[in-house]
Amino acid sequence: MVQKQDIISLWRRGKSLRAIAKELNLNRATVTKFVREYEQSQQAEDPKSALDEVLTTKPSYKQKRVRPARVLKEDVTTEIDKWLAENERRRAKGMRKQCLNAMDIHRELLNKDLIVSYSSVCKYITRVKEEAKNPRKTKDAFIRQEYEPGSECEYDWGDVKLEIAGSQVTLKMAVFTLAHSNGRYAYLFHHENTLALMEAHRNFFKEVKGVPEIMVYDNMRVAVAFDGEGKKEPTLAMRRLTNFYHFSYRFCNIRSGWEKGHVERSVEVVRSRAFKPRVSFSSIEEAQEWLTKICRQMNMEAGSLSTLNKIQALNDDLDALMPYPGEMGCFELTECSVGKLSTIVFKYSHYSVPDRLVGEKVFVKVYSEKLVIYDNTHKKVAQHERSYQKGSWAIDINHYLDTLLRKPGALPGSTALKQMPQKMRDLYNVHFKEHGKDFILLLKYASDNKYTYEDILQATDTVKRRGAKRLSLDQIRVALEALRSTSSISEEAISSEAFFEVELGSEDILNQLSSLMGQEETDDNNPK
Repeated sequence: MVQKQDIISLWRRGKSLRAIAKELNLNRATVTKFVREYEQSQQAEDPKSALDEVLTTKPSYKQKRVRPARVLKEDVTTEIDKWLAENERRRAKGMRKQCLNAMDIHRELLNKDLIVSYSSVCKYITRVKEEAKNPRKTKDAFIRQEYEPGSECEYDWGDVKLEIAGSQVTLKMAVFTLAHSNGRYAYLFHHENTLALMEAHRNFFKEVKGVPEIMVYDNMRVAVAFDGEGKKEPTLAMRRLTNFYHFSYRFCNIRSGWEKGHVERSVEVVRSRAFKPRVSFSSIEEAQEWLTKICRQMNMEAGSLSTLNKIQALNDDLDALMPYPGEMGCFELTECSVGKLSTIVFKYSHYSVPDRLVGEKVFVKVYSEKLVIYDNTHKKVAQHERSYQKGSWAIDINHYLDTLLRKPGALPGSTALKQMPQKMRDLYNVHFKEHGKDFILLLKYASDNKYTYEDILQATDTVKRRGAKRLSLDQIRVALEALRSTSSISEEAISSEAFFEVELGSEDILNQLSSLMGQEETDDNNPK
């Protein structure tokens, strides 16, 4: 456009077209074109306005002629599609080496007198494969939504790969997003199962001290089921949650995750913020503490124009939630028999109980991450971290002390010893390997007097500082008593713990217990 002004300026000064082209190093045809535009503007009714339009209009150029691609005839594409479908059928049957490549398909086309070049066949096959990988989708417009405080919350799962105690594991992350404020809360579990669904909701409602009016879900199998006609209905776990916490629910359409406008993005954001800077943790509890810390930081941030009022919006959300009814009992109740190895078997994994219970039945409260076991007097007798590895053994040596006192020779090779903490095994190997019964008596003494492994190790350190090179049972006992007299070691009254902890919403658990008892009576009245 600057050159256009220069051309017109030189033309006004009386220079010829040839001179102007030479001075500006332009094609003479270009100079002639712009001069003719100028002359036409001067013949208009308003020469000044016409000249302004000429000087400010961007010049246009003829586009280079692009030859359109030759379209394959329908009979050719139909034949190619037939062979591509045949290839898929053969792959499904394991006949991968007998599929036709592009050259083979071209040969078959020529045999049928379908004249087409080999390159055209290759281009068509490539286009078909690309469209199969990336099908063209219609571009949808999305409607911005506004939510009332406390009205709606969205829920979803996401995978997180972490290193827990040196081993890489894939955990499930349950993410809640308050729609009004975009406040985010997340919780980690080993599996995406029914108990994890219930515990995630319990943890979330407990943390925010309230319940949103509507919870939004996609078609996750732990929340939604389909009847014989394909109609959606909530699972038993969802009905328990809604009956206790009194919220309504909404399920998205199938393969329509965008209907949850916040949480799909929230899973990605939370995972990125929490587990890109750090991936190694000593336990899942430590990972959860880190995740909670990051979520709280995110909920206090106001880094953009859209989040300037985030803190106030989150407070409005929390203030508008429905009343918090308390904690729901998020566990399943089952009954197990104690085998001769003093273990119960649940989901193909073994868990130890006190050896006095061999041959008896016990009640087990199953949580997503732990098992709590009770005897028939409703007394808690054992607790284990839940294992999802089939064939695993969770053995507590304290459950076998009475048996080991009668059979001390079984201690060195026992699974119970190998599953003790490393420092306790070191204590045995260094000081009690030749006196196994004394080590068992030490554990028995500690168990009867509510001493922990940490207390024992602290007592042994005290004895060592006094100059003892070899530790004995009596030395550690004296050190433990001295430790108790100078510290406030709390004695947990676990022996008096009731069968059901104080958990609201346990009516359905009582129903489960009644069902179990009723089944036993039926079995007794109808002996096989």
